[in-house]
Amino acid sequence: MALPDGKLITDHVFHWEKTATNRRYFNQPTGGGQVKTYTWGEAMDEARRIATYINSLDLPPKSHIALVSKNTAWWIICDLAIWISGHVSVPVYPTSTRDTVQYVLEHSDSKLCFFGKLDDPEEIKAGIPEGMTCVAMPLSEKNDYKHWDELIKEHEPLEGDTERDPEELATIVYTSGSTGRPKGTMISFKAISVACDTLVDTLSMTERDRMLSYLPLSHVFERWLVETCSFRCGLEIFFAESLDTFVNDLQRARPTLFVSVPRLWL
Repeated sequence: MALPDGKLITDHVFHWEKTATNRRYFNQPTGGGQVKTYTWGEAMDEARRIATYINSLDLPPKSHIALVSKNTAWWIICDLAIWISGHVSVPVYPTSTRDTVQYVLEHSDSKLCFFGKLDDPEEIKAGIPEGMTCVAMPLSEKNDYKHWDELIKEHEPLEGDTERDPEELATIVYTSGSTGRPKGTMISFKAISVACDTLVDTLSMTERDRMLSYLPLSHVFERWLVETCSFRCGLEIFFAESLDTFVNDLQRARPTLFVSVPRLWL
């Protein structure tokens, strides 16, 4: 199957960075009724700074980098940073047990772990292999890891638009482990790009749409429908703060597109 417009989703991200620099992209609750917003330009500035940090570690080319967090703006910014620094992202379910976390990180041969907003951070930390470099993302519990905000201040944005080969591995998406050992699916940039093109066309998605991100980004469904389709068409994303605030989050977002799973409808 041919690539959409001959472009990968990363190419579309660079397009929005240049043409919609000052347009709002993310709406991230930070507690106490406060919401932090990001424009496309601001989001990409942080992604490029984190990419520079990743490159400073001199990891082997196309290293696997883990990301464990509930849905936040920084989850997506981190995913972009991993991609534009030339590496492969490995999402980990934020509800994983320590054994599952350890298995996924070791099985994927992850070289670095980004640690974010979690309900039980100590359980996740207990599964991180000893000696693995970790970065604390915004909204994570207090820990001894190098913090995202420090890295943003210490590093300049990575220059230029990174080219990735369509057949390159973009991400490894693992199953949750609820029915046995997690199984990793290897997904290329071409596979993601073609799938996004099909969905954007089918749902007539545009940059005027708004979506609420609340299903786990570590699952391929939310990753495809919300994250990568936003790369493709430039739509605006709102994040849910918690299950308790879901109705208010929904009213705040006023989504033009909304998807769910049976549990929410019942």
